Formats: sequence, C-alpha cells, structure tokens
Amino acid sequence: MLKFLTPKEDKYFEYFNDMIANVNEMAQLAKKIFTANKYEFETAAKIKSLERRCDEMAVKTIKKLDKSFITPFDREDILSLTKRIESVSDTLNAVITRLEIYNVTDIVESADTLSEIIALQIKELGVAINDLKERSKSLNESKIVKDLEEQADVVYREAIRKLFATEKDPIKLIKHKEILDLLERTVDKCQLVANTIITIFVKNS
Repeated sequence: MLKFLTPKEDKYFEYFNDMIANVNEMAQLAKKIFTANKYEFETAAKIKSLERRCDEMAVKTIKKLDKSFITPFDREDILSLTKRIESVSDTLNAVITRLEIYNVTDIVESADTLSEIIALQIKELGVAINDLKERSKSLNESKIVKDLEEQADVVYREAIRKLFATEKDPIKLIKHKEILDLLERTVDKCQLVANTIITIFVKNS
C-alpha cells in the first residue's frame, strides 16, 4: 500500500496534477492547430508559455523532494514521474516550434490524427495520476494509453509511407517528416509516463 499521506506529502500530487493539467492545455492547443484547415500560429506563444510553466513546476517539485524527509512513494519514482511529464511538455513545444521555424502552413497529413491521440493519452494520464493519489487499484487508464500508442504507431507508419511515396519536393518532405516524427515521439513520451505510473502502483501495492 502507498504510505499514509500527510497534507505535506499530498503537495506532490498537487504538483503532478498541475503539471498534467498544464500539458493537457498544451495538447488541446496543438490539436486546435493541427485540425484546422490551415495552420495558424497565434496560439504558439501560449504553448511556449505553458511549456515554461511546466518547467517551473518540475523545478518546484524537485526542490521539494530535496527538502522532504517523508514522501508518498520512492524518491526516484517521484523524480522519474516529474521528468517524464515535463518531457511530454518539451516535445509538444518542439512540434509547434518546428512548425513556426519551417513556416509550415499547409496540412501535414495524419498530424491531426496524431494530435488527437496525444490529447486523449494526456487526458487518461490525468485520471491515472488521480488514481495514484487515491490509491486506486485501477490500471485501466495506463492500458488505454498503451492502446492509443499502438494506434498512433499504425497512423505514423502509414503517414511516413505515403509521404515518401507521393511527395516530390525534398524540402517539404523533410519538414513534414520531422513534424510527424515529433508527434510520434510525443505519443511515446506519454507511454513512458504511463509506464512510470504502473511501476509506482506495482511497487506500492
């Protein structure tokens, strides 16, 4: 069982919830960009701001960890979960940054589907983190994240296959491939968060 949670220890879960809520907002904004008929970058600054806030929350969590004598679960697991949530934020920001740098305004095929999958994964991760706090035995959310990752793999492979089969402009091909690569990497980062949550459940059950 997880250790008894004092109000002080409960602060970690507040940080985790704040971080994943922050990442969820980023994912919704990214989905808005990728599901539009033409990419617009008005929300890019907001995504960057949210990424910086996520970094700040990660630093706050790590500083608290350095000062805490009692933690709700192993210190290395708190550190791992913090860094992996932060990594999702970093990669999401990288996707939008590439769009801006490359000035990609035409549609990257299947990017909309991948962005929707990422948004669904992050929503499930938020539920899983709450289950962790409540010491729930449910691992359903983590399984859903894995199922979504497998769906994304199929979408990504087909998108890359089609891109190389049909795109004649090598510069555009490189740009679109990098956007797809980063979206697929974000999906994988979400899976790593789910894996960490599963590890914490198993170690403390």
